[in-house]
Amino acid sequence: MADNTDWIVDGFRFSTEKDAQLAMRERKRIEGLEAKLDYQNPKMLYAVYKKAVDNRVFVTPVGYDFLKKLQRCLKETPASDEALPEIPVSGVYSFRESTNPAVEKVKASRKKVRVKPGQPEFFSRRTSIYVNVALLVLVIVMFFMTVTGRNPNILNYEQAIQNKYSQWEQNLSQRERVIREKEKALLEEQDE
Repeated sequence: MADNTDWIVDGFRFSTEKDAQLAMRERKRIEGLEAKLDYQNPKMLYAVYKKAVDNRVFVTPVGYDFLKKLQRCLKETPASDEALPEIPVSGVYSFRESTNPAVEKVKASRKKVRVKPGQPEFFSRRTSIYVNVALLVLVIVMFFMTVTGRNPNILNYEQAIQNKYSQWEQNLSQRERVIREKEKALLEEQDE
């Protein structure tokens, strides 16, 4: 692929090789015209200018620059009483307001989606409020179940574990007491 420095024609840097080649062809056409053109003859200047504008011969900045040069010369020495036609520009410059694609995406996402009249919205404001209230009620019910439930959870796990171990300790102490009583009863029977 060619380097961007190869895409410079008459001080204009083009973004594609194809545009640069088009500008070079226009430059050659301009050189041919200037060799034959008499800048002292306003009628000849007017005829060349009018034909170039009417036929849209030039479409690059190089050609526009030449047309602007002819237009200045004609304004200094008018060839006729007719008004000079304006130079038609075929490029669209308002297509992108910014050169940063990220800014363009953000701007596009900020644009409000317009709903056609008569077309139902996906969620109306009232429906949204009802759904939000229902979700709030569900959260409150879940919190209540968590606080009052028997299963250990993040709010009561420490107390649940302490209760479980204290219950085991009571069971073990009770069994130990029963075993000691039975041992004591057996020892008394043997001594008799």
